[in-house]
Amino acid sequence: MRSFILSCRHQLGVGLPEVMITLLLLSSGSLALTQLQLRNLQTAYQSQTLTQQTLIRTEAIEQLWQQRCYLAALSSAARQDYLLTDYAELFSAESGDPAFPASFWQTHRPATADC
Repeated sequence: MRSFILSCRHQLGVGLPEVMITLLLLSSGSLALTQLQLRNLQTAYQSQTLTQQTLIRTEAIEQLWQQRCYLAALSSAARQDYLLTDYAELFSAESGDPAFPASFWQTHRPATADC
C-alpha cells in the first residue's frame, strides 16, 4: 500500500506530449468531419442543379409536343424565333448550348405524322 502511495506522489499530471497528441487527434477528426460535410453540400447542390436542368428540359420537350403541328409547319428560322421569344426561360440563344432551339428540335423532334 505504501509503494502505491509513493508512486502516486511521483506522478505530477499529464505531460505536454500527451496533450499535444490529443489535440492533434481531435483537430484531425474535426477537419475530416468538416471535409465530409463540405462534400455532402457540394453533392446536394449538384443534385439540385441537375434536377432543375432536367425539369427545364422536360418542360421544353413538352412544349415541342404540344405545338408539334404548328412548329413543324414553320421554317427553321421562324421556329427558332418563336421558341426564343415565347419560351425564353426554356431555350437558349447560344448556338453551342443543347437547349438552342434548332439543335433541340433535331434532337427531340416530336412525331408529326398526324398533323
